[in-house]
Amino acid sequence: MSNFRFPDVGARKWLFKFAKKHHWRVAAWIDFDDLVQEGYAAYYEVLQRYPTAVDPPHIMRLFQLVFRSKIENIVRSNSKQVDCIVGDGTEYENAASPEAFDFCALMVNAPQEVLEVLTLFTKEGTLEGLREPPKRNKGQRETMNERLCKLLGKDPNSTNVVETLRMWFA
Repeated sequence: MSNFRFPDVGARKWLFKFAKKHHWRVAAWIDFDDLVQEGYAAYYEVLQRYPTAVDPPHIMRLFQLVFRSKIENIVRSNSKQVDCIVGDGTEYENAASPEAFDFCALMVNAPQEVLEVLTLFTKEGTLEGLREPPKRNKGQRETMNERLCKLLGKDPNSTNVVETLRMWFA
């Protein structure tokens, strides 16, 4: 395999740059070298599936689309939607998978701010506040903490919701 040469230098550079940038999305299931191998496979898949594509920019764009799709497929096939009710600690016992059970058990002991943010994200219609463009205050953009505190009715100067979320889920 040491004599292997990727036919397109630009595609190879893009592949490594893109794989490095997006490896965090699939790091739980696939290591970096395997992700690069998936990229090589995607390139040769493009050459095989699209024999009429002979223009290098066209091949490159097809390669980019196929590789992005491969990453999305890895994420989707390994992600599960967790459905549980966080409450007094008894509702999570009906969780269908061990991951859901672990998540719900973690949420039972979560700080109040974490539970409030999760409730905010799961209620229908409450995400519109996050979709609005950031407000400007004296030339400064509204921070994520200020936005979340506003939606939760908390004071952003005394509460750091974002840091609480980072610490809890780290």
